[in-house]
Amino acid sequence: MIRSFKSNKLRIFFEQGDSSAIEFEGLALIEVADILFDLNDLNFSFEDFKRVWHVHFYDSFYSVSVTVNGVEPCGSISFNFKNSEIFDVDYYVES
Repeated sequence: MIRSFKSNKLRIFFEQGDSSAIEFEGLALIEVADILFDLNDLNFSFEDFKRVWHVHFYDSFYSVSVTVNGVEPCGSISFNFKNSEIFDVDYYVES
C-alpha cells in the first residue's frame, strides 16, 4: 500500500484523479494509473508486480517503465518499499 509520495503532483493525480499537473498523456497516463493501483494493493507482492511491469533497481530505489504504446518508454514511476508498503513514489518524464 502506498504510504508516501515524493511528488505532490503525482499524489494529487492518485488521490483526486487530476492529471493536469503531470506530463503523461493518453495510454501512458492510463499506464501510470494502473501502476499506482497495483502499488496501492493491500496484498502487494513485489514478485507479482515484477511479472507485470518492467522494473529496475537503481542504488536506493525501484523504477517502473511507463510506455507510450506498451513498448516505447516515455518515463517512469519510482518508489521504495518495505514489508509490502510503498514509500517515496515519484515520476520522471522523458523530454
